[in-house]
Amino acid sequence: MEIKIVDINTKNFDLIPRPADRRYNCQECFFWMGKWDGKLDLVKQKKKWFVKKAGKYGSLGKLLLWGKRQKPVGYIQFGPISEFETVRIFYQDMAPIPRNGWCITCVAVDTNYRGKGLAKRLIRNVLRDLKRRGVRTVDAYPVKKPKSLNQVPCGPTTLFKELSFESVFKVNTNRKIIRDDNLVVRKKLKQ
Repeated sequence: MEIKIVDINTKNFDLIPRPADRRYNCQECFFWMGKWDGKLDLVKQKKKWFVKKAGKYGSLGKLLLWGKRQKPVGYIQFGPISEFETVRIFYQDMAPIPRNGWCITCVAVDTNYRGKGLAKRLIRNVLRDLKRRGVRTVDAYPVKKPKSLNQVPCGPTTLFKELSFESVFKVNTNRKIIRDDNLVVRKKLKQ
């Protein structure tokens, strides 16, 4: 089967697939960014955010396209930790933010395409890309014991462990937006 992984840009932004839990929409989610301007609808704001950040850092998202028709079935979002307000909360009383650290905030694969190693392919693609950009540390925030993979847009811990990410610490915060079963996992990229 033909699989293609492409950077998100203004032309393909609207192809970002929805996660399995249809209450959410990755095209309009600002959970990790922590704020939006309220002037535009959320989809336009997120698209604007991607374009602006791509000008500064390069692409901060990728799509996984499946088959000859290139159906979008996977999505991954990543970037410098400093760009994600919610992520910074994880480190508040726990550990220092890695210097020039980057993170993977979301990994989503359509339920009909799971079990084919597509999430791993997305993550490996991002890690290669970040290594070329000179990034040395990549963190992620998976859920240790998910009730359902459909409600875990950042992925389960086992996925990241299989890719040699190591546990750094368990998130322990009093903020209601952060679940207490999240871990911070890290991978050091060799230059």
